[in-house]
This record gives sequence, C-alpha cells and structure tokens, in this order.
Amino acid sequence: MKLRHLLLTLLLSVGCLTAHGQDLRTGVATADGGFLVAGDYLAWLDADGTVLRKRPLERPLTALAAVGERLFALDDRGRDLLRLAPDGGVASREKLPVKGVLRALAADGNTLWAVTDAGEIAHRKDASGWTVFDFNAQYGGFYPSMDFRAVAAGGGSVMVAGLGPDGSPAAYTSARGTVWSERPLDYTEQGLPCLFTAEPLSLSYDAPQDRYYLAGAGGALLALPSCSHCNGLTRYPVFTLFARVAGGTKNLLLGSDGFQRVEER
Repeated sequence: MKLRHLLLTLLLSVGCLTAHGQDLRTGVATADGGFLVAGDYLAWLDADGTVLRKRPLERPLTALAAVGERLFALDDRGRDLLRLAPDGGVASREKLPVKGVLRALAADGNTLWAVTDAGEIAHRKDASGWTVFDFNAQYGGFYPSMDFRAVAAGGGSVMVAGLGPDGSPAAYTSARGTVWSERPLDYTEQGLPCLFTAEPLSLSYDAPQDRYYLAGAGGALLALPSCSHCNGLTRYPVFTLFARVAGGTKNLLLGSDGFQRVEER
C-alpha cells in the first residue's frame, strides 16, 4: 500500500508539473482581432481563443507590450527588455537604468512603461531615453516601500500595483508618472465591505469601459473604474488568474494549469 501511495503521489506531481509547464501568463490583442499570448511558450490565437500557431521559448515570458508594430517582452529573469521579431524570436535586448528586477510592462500609444521589484517606475516615449521614478525614495515615510508587480496605462493615466513590506497589496495612479495617489482596493460583496487581499499579478486597461482590471491569486479579478467607490470583484474557478487581455470584440482570461476563457465584450 505504501508503494502504491508513493507511485500515485509521483504521478500526481508529474501531472501538476506538466500542467504548470503549459501556462500562458500574459498577452496582447492583435490587429486582426485575435491575441498573442506568452508564458511557457508563445502562441497566436484567433478571437475565439483557438491556437493558430505556437513557438517554443528558451525561457518563459512574463510580460508583453505592443507599441505600434513593435513588440516588447520580459522573461522570467527580468534583467533585460526584450524586443521580439515578428516571428516571436528575440531580436534585441536592452538594459534599463534601474536597480531592481523588471516585473511588468505596459504600453499606451507610443509610451512604454515598466516597473521593478525595487519600486521603480520607468517610461519611454517614442525613441527618447528612459525616465525612471523611484517611488520608494520619493514617497518613503508617506507610502510603504513597494515591490511592484503590475502596470497598465490608458485614458490619460497610469496605474501600478504591488506588495508592501507586510505582503499587503496596494495600487497607485498618476497622470504623468511623477505625482502618485493611492487607489483604494476595497469593494462591496453581498452588502458587506471587503478589501482586495490577493497578490497582484497583472493590470490591464479596458478603453471602451474606461476602467482598469487587477488580476491576482485565488482567481480574483478586481474592476477599478474611474469611480474609486465603485470597485467590483469577480472570482474565476482557477488557483491563479494571471491576466485579463482586452481585445477588439472579446476579452481573454489566462490562468494557472492552462486556464483560458474568452468572454464577449
């Protein structure tokens, strides 16, 4: 019985590792209405989430952002900003003038944003140089020191989210990336006041809805409209919700163990 139990445990472990090896963690909408998604591999999907083609990766990708026809990415090391070729290969690498590990990317028009685990918020417009804002240095003693995990931009603002020293999530917004205000993460559920406590994993901006979405652990997705008292939480049947990608007519949700869901806008 002990041997049988050991074999069963090993089989389950292998199954979990296999499922984890197929995770897609990030994505961007494509001009044809589909999606380009990445994680343990790179895949092109149509609007219904059907895989059109795949590409293996040397290292998992954790973030994607498109500035015009230029596609940027981060891998799981977070050391360099990667420029991807049209076929998904790495065309070039760039070192950013930051101290921390790059954790997330976002694009708004011709502006590219990046955040680090050392509380740095960097942005570059067109082909100009990088501007780096050290949030922890500038707001030390006023806001807690932040390990940023997510960034999104749109509608004339930018939002970042991450974890404080005690592991609590927090989010901040800014119009130009220099003056930041805390964004409340509370919401109401069944008439009761609640607070978003999940680890933030990604932020996205939905232009038609003019709202941000914060995805996190426990399958949590928090809608953050312009009204800071109108937040709403949706839970999905997945251990970890990595990202919500807003497409032209549909939205794509990506989660752990291969979770993927397409929703009508």
